[in-house]
Amino acid sequence: MKPFEYLEPTTVSEACALLKKGGAEARVFAGGALMTILMKEGLLQPKTLINIKRISGLKGIDFHPQEGLTIGALVTHHELETSKVIQERLPILREVEKEVANIRVRNVATVGGNLASGEPLTDLPQVFIALDARVKIASSGGERVILLEELYVDYYQTRLAEDEIITQVVVPPLPGRSGIEYIRFSSSSVVDKPCVGVATRVTLGPDRKTCESVRIVLGCVAPTPVRARKAEGLLAGKPLDPKLLEEAASLAAGECHPLSDLRGSEPYKRAVVGVLVKRAFPRAYERAQQG
Repeated sequence: MKPFEYLEPTTVSEACALLKKGGAEARVFAGGALMTILMKEGLLQPKTLINIKRISGLKGIDFHPQEGLTIGALVTHHELETSKVIQERLPILREVEKEVANIRVRNVATVGGNLASGEPLTDLPQVFIALDARVKIASSGGERVILLEELYVDYYQTRLAEDEIITQVVVPPLPGRSGIEYIRFSSSSVVDKPCVGVATRVTLGPDRKTCESVRIVLGCVAPTPVRARKAEGLLAGKPLDPKLLEEAASLAAGECHPLSDLRGSEPYKRAVVGVLVKRAFPRAYERAQQG
């Protein structure tokens, strides 16, 4: 590694000011699960490294009846996995986190770092997008809030400006008669990055049969998470049946843009998408009927 300046701000405003001063040569550091790898490989050589771990305002998990769940950017994957608030309010996140990497990574890697990195082979973004989550973003000029699905641009590229950091993830309360499911598939080992990840969410109508609102979000099969909007549109307004699900799964497989790599070929990944949609959506549908 090349020498760099190391700073430890204690407030969000201080961190943003330091980022603005450092410009393109400054980077935020939290858990460092990805950053240290990039720096050791020489792929990233910041002149200024800003450690935000001492900013207490970026920690904590809370639930507010109107706003929903708020998850601080510095919450680690392990904290999300073991949180009583998460277990009570949104247990799907706990289920997801149990399969993320390994305990060593989960102990240090943070939610904010995961989302801000633009890493395409990961799990949380598609789950949060299926939940219509928003991110709060602070800068030297103030704060803004956007839908998480609007954050991503391309491989490892987001809409965060040079002086911006994610401060919170906000997950609105699930409507009644709603269910969500996430299934990841890794083609090498259970602790490897996912080959494909599919998050599905459905809200049923008063009859508990008609799909009133549908979300199908595909991960790891494009530069960014993908909303399978054609598949969503096909399922919305109708009760679920095997033929409809088969068609929706086929549409979803055609809406992504996987690259062939060591985890599988493009046709293989598309086939996995179809299989996972057919597995995940009925589980979300069943949970919605019980909700």
